Amino acid sequence: MQHLPIIKALSRAAIAADSRDVAVHQLGRLVSALRKEGDADAEALEKLIVAASSPGRSAPTRAMRSSVANLERMKPGVPVPVDPDSAAPLATLVFPEDNVAQAPVFSAEVEAVVRSLTREWEHQEELFAAGLRPSLTALIYGPPGTGKTTLALWLARELQLPAVIARLDGLISSLLGTTARNLGALFDFVNRYDCVLILDEFDAIAKVRDDPNEVGEIKRVVNALLQNLDGRARTGITVGLTNHETLLDPAVWRRFEVQVPIPMPELEERSAIVSGALSHAPVQASEAKLIAWLTKGMSGAEVTTVCDKWQKRKIIDAKADVAPVEIVLQAVRTTAARFGTIDIGRYEDRDALISALARSETARFSHQDIGHLLGVSSKTVSRRVSDSLNEVEYV
Repeated sequence: MQHLPIIKALSRAAIAADSRDVAVHQLGRLVSALRKEGDADAEALEKLIVAASSPGRSAPTRAMRSSVANLERMKPGVPVPVDPDSAAPLATLVFPEDNVAQAPVFSAEVEAVVRSLTREWEHQEELFAAGLRPSLTALIYGPPGTGKTTLALWLARELQLPAVIARLDGLISSLLGTTARNLGALFDFVNRYDCVLILDEFDAIAKVRDDPNEVGEIKRVVNALLQNLDGRARTGITVGLTNHETLLDPAVWRRFEVQVPIPMPELEERSAIVSGALSHAPVQASEAKLIAWLTKGMSGAEVTTVCDKWQKRKIIDAKADVAPVEIVLQAVRTTAARFGTIDIGRYEDRDALISALARSETARFSHQDIGHLLGVSSKTVSRRVSDSLNEVEYV
């Protein structure tokens, strides 16, 4: 029998306990195969899938998108639900052909978590065969500018699925009853389509329900959110994003199978970000290293902004006699009110800067590097470093 492997997998799924989703998935595979052959039995089997997925029963998983008959393919121009009071759209759509997100630069620990999630999706067939399913929910949290939204969009791009981005602060209405209806309208919309739902500013609604500063109605809104998350749990992929994870209700955390903390980038990640941002710019290795070193405590987005400012200043001052360190310091100074955990002001004193660069055990600037950055000879650097060490010993 040509389709014996599918039928055997279907039989095993039907025999196993609590495996209706696996059975529906295998039926979908059989329907696809029969359709290619023009077999009329495909239609009857498809009706069986629709009946199994009808309201009142568990919805099929997102990973079964190729075989689920009741999930539509989202097309450009599809009307997005709107807030009834302001007529503002409740979400933004990003289709795969317009999704240009690149994998952000993360630490090895974060990359391992992300990779474990994508591997589940890559091996969904094996998981289904074992009566399991890939994770469909992820909560990504960390400081602003660390790449959370980019990561969510990249995941959607990897899956070649439309991304539905909903800023939850935009769903909140002055009438909290309208907020609950907005939530319902959003989830009704995404549950119709094969897509990735990205819930940005997640903490706007998912607050701790026993917060004494909140009125009772906001607690009901949180309950509505939890119910909608439960309803989508086996229908499609949902990614929550937040800068304020401490505000989240404990019940919200339990709705997400995978939790991905995104910390501020360390020197290694900042160096990779600088390298990517300046990949087409004529930059000396020592200057790129200095940018990565001076942006300690900054987010990836801020590091990229420093690189942009550095490139502009390099063009403007191309004919001026300006030491490279001046250009870098100005770019860092004007990027954020906080200058990371490095006190930029102390490096106005060149001897202090030379000493700090020479002593850095992480960036490892050579005397030649330092000489280029400050526009002096490496012999001058060696002498000043030696003088600095002598002063410390004397003290």
